[in-house]
Amino acid sequence: MFNQRDQYYRAYANNPTNAVTSVSGLLGNPGGPQAWDFSNGPQEVTYRFDYLLASNTTHGASFVAMGAQIAEQKTDEANTNSPSWLYFTQDPLKGRLVAGFYDPAFSSLQPEAVFTNALQDFPATIHYGDTWQGTTVFESLYNDPLLGDEGFPDQLTYTSTDRVDAYGIITLPNFGFLDCLRVHELVQYDIAFDLGDGYQKVASQYVLNYYWLAPGHGIVAQITSTSPSDGSQPPDDLPGGAATVVRMFETNHSESGTNAPATINGFKITLGKTAALLQWTAQVGIGSYRVDYATALGNTATWQTLGSTTANFMLDPAAVTPASRARYYRVVGN
Repeated sequence: MFNQRDQYYRAYANNPTNAVTSVSGLLGNPGGPQAWDFSNGPQEVTYRFDYLLASNTTHGASFVAMGAQIAEQKTDEANTNSPSWLYFTQDPLKGRLVAGFYDPAFSSLQPEAVFTNALQDFPATIHYGDTWQGTTVFESLYNDPLLGDEGFPDQLTYTSTDRVDAYGIITLPNFGFLDCLRVHELVQYDIAFDLGDGYQKVASQYVLNYYWLAPGHGIVAQITSTSPSDGSQPPDDLPGGAATVVRMFETNHSESGTNAPATINGFKITLGKTAALLQWTAQVGIGSYRVDYATALGNTATWQTLGSTTANFMLDPAAVTPASRARYYRVVGN
């Protein structure tokens, strides 16, 4: 994912003010392996996403106070006067924690939306079959010309339910094909208005997002549904089309080491009376570790699994038993 200053990517998209865009043949099915072809598609709009220090942005103060460190600036390259901003921090254990956003297109009267609690929209590690959920609350001003120019307060409870439901290969302009995972995300907005007597819930709306994630590239494609006017959930196959289709075609994100295993450092062994303590340095981006042992090295080595852990240590009681032979260890990150 993109979480370092001075990174950027560019992406093609449809014009969001136009009618819905057909996604027939793009979505695929749950499971895998399968292939998605995003080499062609709408490109009426070109977006640029830049990643900056949150503290260096014009609107960042409230979000920095919430713990945000990075700001994602989204700019329509044909309309650079109205960028939007997403503020977050990347936690090595919890993942991407979003503090809120600044978006004049969401509300021209109150474009700043500070979340009551940080929203985990993507965990630190993502695998096929993973699921997660996040929820937060934020306030805005609803702008309706029929009700006056000042608007009135609304409160939105945002709940996202995600599952990594498919995997395979995605083809993109300029990149060729990449390994990828598909994330199915259903977002529920519970909307409450304050007409003078406190917030009262008036409706719920749903939006369905599909994300395609590729190692070394982050989110390489995204399809977002329309929100049905009757308050129902969008169908998974989006037969009526989508509100937005976004496809990455350029980035300066470093791809070095994308397919190479991470190096685990700091391994040491401490012998005690009842066990050997095996320790190593925790590695960002690794969710769990498998520890193997062998009683010989070289061509005769036979590795056996000692155990798995999400921590950066493990005990081996067998290492200090009277019958114990020489033991060699390796740590494999997952």
